[in-house]
Amino acid sequence: MDSAIHRRLKQELGLACPLHFLFKFRYQAQFDAAGAEHELCSVFIGRCNDRVQVDPAEVHAWRWIDTTALQAQMRGGEAATFTPWFRLEWQRVWQEHRSAVLAL
Repeated sequence: MDSAIHRRLKQELGLACPLHFLFKFRYQAQFDAAGAEHELCSVFIGRCNDRVQVDPAEVHAWRWIDTTALQAQMRGGEAATFTPWFRLEWQRVWQEHRSAVLAL
């Protein structure tokens, strides 16, 4: 797992940094007629000051947002702009791992 998370971080975002495991979760999401996902996901956090260089074949869109703005967006209509798994798990991250997130 350790080599895979660092490899994918480099491939998808062009970043290399220490990562810390938070938790695992399983989710299922339907995307209308476009398809569905059913996955077991591991959540890691890390801090990096390098410039993000996304692979467009892997990442459709990204942006940096601070936790105050993110919390506001997750309570409003903008929550629909985030991926289904993120909407499902952000509350857990914020409630159970807030101190780890803010320490970054």
